[in-house]
This record gives sequence, C-alpha cells and structure tokens, in this order.
Amino acid sequence: MKGLSWSGQTIKYFALDPKKSPTYFNLHRHLQALGWLPCTFNWQASFSERNFEFNTAASQCLEYKHLLAQLLKKYNLPFSPVTYCIDDGNWPNILAQIAEEHYRCEYGYQDEKANLTWILKPSLLNNGQQIKIFTRLSQLERHFLSADRLGGEHVLQEYVAKPHLLRPPQGHKYSIRMFVVLTNYTGCYLYPFGYFNVALQPFQTGEFQDLRSHLTNEHLLGSESNVVQIPTERFDFFPKLYPQIKGQVTEILKALKREYRHAFDCQKNPALAIFGFDFLVDEEQRLWLLEANHGPCFPREDNHPLQTHLYDNFWQALIQGFVISIANRQQETGKELFDFISMN
Repeated sequence: MKGLSWSGQTIKYFALDPKKSPTYFNLHRHLQALGWLPCTFNWQASFSERNFEFNTAASQCLEYKHLLAQLLKKYNLPFSPVTYCIDDGNWPNILAQIAEEHYRCEYGYQDEKANLTWILKPSLLNNGQQIKIFTRLSQLERHFLSADRLGGEHVLQEYVAKPHLLRPPQGHKYSIRMFVVLTNYTGCYLYPFGYFNVALQPFQTGEFQDLRSHLTNEHLLGSESNVVQIPTERFDFFPKLYPQIKGQVTEILKALKREYRHAFDCQKNPALAIFGFDFLVDEEQRLWLLEANHGPCFPREDNHPLQTHLYDNFWQALIQGFVISIANRQQETGKELFDFISMN
C-alpha cells in the first residue's frame, strides 16, 4: 500500500494525525494538496509519524534550556549571555557565587549594580511562560524563598540590557526565528529564511513592571498578540547577520553530535526533527542565542500573515527535501532550498 500505481501514477500514502501537532497539521494539508492520501497506520505509509522519532536525548539537549546551557559551557561556545543553571537544591550556592562574581565591592557586597539585570527562565517551558526579570540580588533571594514560585530546573542569565532596536525614535526590541532540520540519515540543514518577532510595545530601558517590551514571544497575555512577525527578507541588514546565525548553528550542532553521535546514525528508521532557533541582536550587532524549540508552534490558519510569505514555501521545501526522499528511500534529493550544516 505504500506506493500503489493507478493509471501510470504512483499514489503515496502518509500517516500523520493533524490533531497531534502543528507540524503534522501543516504537512497533512500540504501532502494532500500534492495528491498524497492519508492512512491510519504507520506501516501502511511511505511517510509517517515514525519519521519524526529523532533521538529523544539529543532533542532534549537542545530544547531544555539548562541542558543547552551545559552543552555550550562544555564546548566553550560563547553564544549565550552569562548563564547559571539553577534549581530548588543549588540556588543558595548559585546566588552566593553570583554575589562573589558580580556584586563584591570594597565594603562587602552590593545589592544592585548599574547595567546588571538578570532574567530567569524555566528550562522546560516556552512562549515566555513564568519568565522573571530582576535588578537586585535581594530580589532573586526573595523569589527563591517564596513558597508559591515555580520549582524545577531554570536558567538564570545576564539580561541583554541594550538590544538592537527597530522603528526609531522609540525603538522596538526584536528576536529572530530560524528553522533547522536535524536528521539521522543525511545530516542537518538550516532554512535560510525566517522571521523577526518585533515587540509591539516600545522598549522600556530599565523598566520591568511590564515585560511586554522586553519579551518577544508571540503571546504573553492569553491570545493577545505581543509582537508583529515580519519575514527576514524584508530587512536589508539580515544578510549581514546570516553568517553569524549559520556559524552558531553549525558549532552548536557539532557539539551536539560529539555528545550524541549515535543520534545522527540511521539504525533502522530514517528520522528528522524540526527546531526553531531564536536569536537576539545587541546594539553592537552581536548575535546571541536565546533558545531552541523542538517542533515549533507553526500556525494553522490560512490567513496567518506569514503563510504566503514564509510557511507555504517552507513546507514545500521540507516535503521536496526530506519527505519525498524518505518516501522514495533516497538520501540526496531536493535539499537545494536548505543550507547544509557541515558537522565534521
């Protein structure tokens, strides 16, 4: 059933439940438009959910913020601001270390230091959930002593206080989302087009009561939009940033492969994973990695502003470069629209 011939044409079958994820939803729609037929079971299909079973440990190493921070530290990759992995057990020691490294002065310790702000991110959450910003050491201590705080693994990072801003004179903060495809059978690839998440609220220097100008997540308060999303191709300075983006992605994936070499070897089933890498640019045009999200929340709506300008082309490129090659059991087919990431 994987490829039946009908009137001289081979019919392809796929097994992706569109209710399970935005990725499956979008591929389901685009494959049907190309004449593929959905089926119920993985064994019936030329391409199925099994082909998204990329190595779990390697995927988590990128997506879980504390594991990503540990990976960057182990391989001396200076792509993130100063970062501490902090949790329910080690927070007193981490705060003591921060006090010694950043707040010591001639008369003891300061509680506040000019131009030094901290951002606390839960390791396992996305979309800006439970992110906190602190300007004082005592605020951090008070937070961790609180009984109603969110527990578990976190990363505490030095906040980039002077980001590059768009739309002067007020200025709006932005981040850049790029898509990376990891496979266990034909290497890794960077899609050269992405989008900017531009905060709707003008940037408020040193003011953290309202985080909407500081966080560039799509939604912070329910369904209310927090950003406007603009394709990268509309910014004339993006080509100057792209080599930095590709360079950082390359070094990160090299490190990941050293840690999980078996994840990139196809034992039985060809598999892939889609990641969204988020970057921030500071006022000196230096690129900083914010996070990597496994299976990003791709839009499902036909009227989403990026469907025509980005996503329709992305899904077609993914199908041509990876889905069809898996279905036809070919490795090197149709990946011209992606940038190959050399990990040797």
